[in-house]
Amino acid sequence: MQKSRAVAASYVGVLLFSGLVFLGAGTFAYWPGLLYLVLALWGATLTHLLAPAGSTIAADRARDAHAGQAWDRRLLGVYFLLNLVALLTAGLDSGRYGWTGAVPVSVTVAGAGLMVAGQALFAVARRQNAFFSSTVRIQTERDHRVCDTGVYRVVRHPGYLGMLLSQLALPLVLQSYWTFIPAGLAAAVLVARTAKEDRYLAEELPGYRDYARRTPSRLVPGAF
Repeated sequence: MQKSRAVAASYVGVLLFSGLVFLGAGTFAYWPGLLYLVLALWGATLTHLLAPAGSTIAADRARDAHAGQAWDRRLLGVYFLLNLVALLTAGLDSGRYGWTGAVPVSVTVAGAGLMVAGQALFAVARRQNAFFSSTVRIQTERDHRVCDTGVYRVVRHPGYLGMLLSQLALPLVLQSYWTFIPAGLAAAVLVARTAKEDRYLAEELPGYRDYARRTPSRLVPGAF
């Protein structure tokens, strides 16, 4: 029951976030906003469909929000606010005032493809890591261990990479180049979070330093 409520809450969150786009646009007759809504709902559905059998991650998110590190809660707060600004900016721009101007449909299609790819990578990373969590913490109650298989053999933070791809696709899907400003800042916060998380895990999680040596790329294979 608790898991069902958490899953339902994730869909409510998608609807509320998407509502900011339509609020900015001042209308529901706004096809980039409708496209974003469909993609966001699909991303949430894919994540739940690929969740490991018996997973309690969705139900644990509320608890984890209070159990993580203080610096992580601050970064997540900034990330959350920047996403709100990005969605509202996109609606105001392409849905109402047209600051960006005409955007080729091919750009929107490319953005949609990038967002779907990011969602898929996030969902796979979540499925393959039994200790995947929305906050940075050591899950001592579950005998937390390093995940070094699957996509985690390529980069140390594949879930974040998926989020970054979706983040940078947002302005393309919503046809608002001005949205690259808040979306880019939100992406920078995610990159900073990976750096902080890396240092924390190296200090607190046994075996993580060895894993980092075996898998040197944090986000971009062979580059970063």
